[in-house]
Amino acid sequence: MSMIVHHRRKLAYTLGSKADTRQFIPFSKNTNTNRGRKVFIDAALAPLFAHAFQSDEASALQMTSKIEQLGALGGNVTANQNTGTPFEYMENIGKLAIYYQIHQGSKDNKTPAGVYITGVQLASEEGADKAGLYQNLRGEHRYVTSKIAEHEQGFVKAQTSVIEAADTLQTLVGVDGWEVPNSFNFFYIPAAIENEMGLWMTPESRAMRPAVVAKELASVLSETQKHRSNGKPIKWQIEGDTVKLLQLAVEHLPNLLDKHHFILTNPVADTAQVVNAFQRRGAQIEGKLTDNKRALAAAKVSSERSSSNTDLKEALAKAGSGSNTALSNYNSSTGSIKSSFIEYVKNLTGTLAW
Repeated sequence: MSMIVHHRRKLAYTLGSKADTRQFIPFSKNTNTNRGRKVFIDAALAPLFAHAFQSDEASALQMTSKIEQLGALGGNVTANQNTGTPFEYMENIGKLAIYYQIHQGSKDNKTPAGVYITGVQLASEEGADKAGLYQNLRGEHRYVTSKIAEHEQGFVKAQTSVIEAADTLQTLVGVDGWEVPNSFNFFYIPAAIENEMGLWMTPESRAMRPAVVAKELASVLSETQKHRSNGKPIKWQIEGDTVKLLQLAVEHLPNLLDKHHFILTNPVADTAQVVNAFQRRGAQIEGKLTDNKRALAAAKVSSERSSSNTDLKEALAKAGSGSNTALSNYNSSTGSIKSSFIEYVKNLTGTLAW
């Protein structure tokens, strides 16, 4: 992504400020009516759309229709939500990833309610894999319906897809003397997408309920404890925020877990509670704490985290309100483009049959 687009994204929180030179215009005549939310778009994105549309006329019509539907469907369960600003979303439409904000308008200003498209880039394929136990056997992964971990090495891993998680972990476990990939189990957790445009919660990660996933992890640990015949405990490696799942799983665990060995790296959780609970159940547990600031803070003052989250929510609400005001100031100015965005793109493409 160009630095220009990156800097444009950074301005998204202060739409209409002096530094923001964007001109928002109606996306099409179909999205500039009084039926539902209007859809506006930064006119400077026209060349990017023109390039994408020229290559495939059928997909151009499809993308246009789906973008128009953002007026009714924008921000729903299919969208990726920005973790920093709850009114900002990213959605893959055809070959493009569309970045947009939803503003409700206000009685205190003239901000029109609607969807404001602020950025675009080529879409990347993201997985829709469910949380649970997987096995990687000789380089091939599969979901384990029995919930029994059979291999000596195990991981709890959060990533955007099972394939990415398996590939990352395979690099860690390596190969045997015959160059055959070593096998392992991993408990997969859907994770947010991080790219140049921000950090985004996928539909899968938005739908994921930590308590439900923690109960599933507890079930895996319980079933493995019951049925594991090998005398060696499974070594589970868990890092960062994913240690919270162990904390949430405690209430669902059996009284004996001596067939498990947990290695916690930079745990961001109530570490003392986790260690005590698992040691009482006969599990081996050890921690690796580096100079990771979040892990160090969690180890000292994990109980204070809930109050800070409340402050964060209030700050986000204020950010949304401020952005509405900025939009009002911006849209009161006169723009140079009088047509809809689609008409403007048609003129740029010239030969494209719409």
